[in-house]
Amino acid sequence: MTLPCPDWFTKAQARAAAMPPLAADRRWRAFNDPEYTCPCCGLKGPGLQDIAYDHPDAWPHGAHADQDEVIWQVGRDRLTSDLCRLKDAYFIRATLPMPLQGSDELFAYGPWARIAPEAFAAYADPQAPFDGCQAVLANALPATPPMRPVACAVMPSQPGTRPLLFAHDGPLRSGQEEGISFDAILALYAAAGQDYRGHLGEKP
Repeated sequence: MTLPCPDWFTKAQARAAAMPPLAADRRWRAFNDPEYTCPCCGLKGPGLQDIAYDHPDAWPHGAHADQDEVIWQVGRDRLTSDLCRLKDAYFIRATLPMPLQGSDELFAYGPWARIAPEAFAAYADPQAPFDGCQAVLANALPATPPMRPVACAVMPSQPGTRPLLFAHDGPLRSGQEEGISFDAILALYAAAGQDYRGHLGEKP
């Protein structure tokens, strides 16, 4: 998948794609086969999906998905599916991609990022240019150090899609540079409440 991204991420994608092919893993084939059915329980192959976050961790009013309103407002606090204002803080929903080892595909988180008010205004205004900005991750992702801000660069993506996040350092930057394995993805899905391990056959 081709994305507008930093040169180091393009190189990371090439390295991940050159690793032993994931297509040789029968579990991966079952995972992506819409006709696959687990013989013990009937579970279908789900295919690769992002791990998304409904709202920034600091949002105190509950999940936007539980509300009927497109814009959920509590006092001055506002939340939509892509934008959030919480007191004097401004957030946008983004995509943090990671190369998938042994494939040219990408795994992605869908977290929120806190950005400066002027960057938020440019992003939210369809008539204003948005060339990207600096941000701080607003959700605690797996492997991120607890209570430590994760600085990222925000880059505009393709039209109609959310902007991209690229970590400056730490475990997320390592994951974006080194890629993520299929086993690591299965462990993430399991931690999120959907454990596909044991339903896809044995690891080759």
